[in-house]
Amino acid sequence: MLLLCISLFTPAIATPSPPTFPLITSLKDWSFRNISSWSGGGGDKRNITDDSGHPFAGREFGGAERNTLRGSRAFGSGYPYGNTTSSTTVAGRPFPFGTWPLWWGQNFMGSDEYGPHLDPIRPGGLFVVQPVTSMTKEWSTLTSEETYWIVTDRDTNLAIMTSIVTWCRATPMWPTIFDPETSPVKLENVFQYYRASSFALAFKGYNNTFAREPNTGATIEQSTPLPDVLKTSQFLQCVDGVIMDALPIVDGPPADDGDNLGEILGIVFGIFGIPILVFLWWFTACLWGICCGR
Repeated sequence: MLLLCISLFTPAIATPSPPTFPLITSLKDWSFRNISSWSGGGGDKRNITDDSGHPFAGREFGGAERNTLRGSRAFGSGYPYGNTTSSTTVAGRPFPFGTWPLWWGQNFMGSDEYGPHLDPIRPGGLFVVQPVTSMTKEWSTLTSEETYWIVTDRDTNLAIMTSIVTWCRATPMWPTIFDPETSPVKLENVFQYYRASSFALAFKGYNNTFAREPNTGATIEQSTPLPDVLKTSQFLQCVDGVIMDALPIVDGPPADDGDNLGEILGIVFGIFGIPILVFLWWFTACLWGICCGR
């Protein structure tokens, strides 16, 4: 009983919340949703309201689930919905995961629509490029050429790098601003898109000669084969797994208030239930003693 009481009254150890940043869609009623690491996503699609001059007012966002995160080697891939109107452009598309597609300059496949002129309001902030590597003492099969590159928004990058450093023992490094003209990696170096082409993983040793052919539905056969190192790297397998599990996406709908109330009552009873029962037993015993003259 003593151990049970101790366990009931021992303060819970706080666990850090997953990295989260807001998706703000209105300034009139401060309408927003959270974009969170490890989120399962899902829920109903919503529309960006047309009440405060948002450049993408009326477009759908959200509703996509994590298991639809992976795209292909083709820019414009990775859309669980909204990719049926045209296979040659990303302009005018919805935002299934809450984030906007990448920008490759020169209006490649309509991506200028999401260019740096919208950095101040882009979910997650401006575009950045980030090296991802480790050391051979951490991965026995790691080769000297294995440096991968992330291209995405700033907040997504910082969130996912925290997970990659933690789970894949990657070397901690900081991102730099992404510019398609001066970036250390180019469109041709991308070998995997995720999250409706708002996140790219690249490798300098890969050159996809098909990359600039506008075709969001390009198959594996319509791309340059991967070098062997990308097929066998254990480090890359870890990085890819963490991206699939932890890449920030827009949260699903909040839990029902009734469910929250039930959880709260359950917690309260779990903490105070035994003391209350002990008190009631003592109080009943006292009354019994008074009534019986004991």
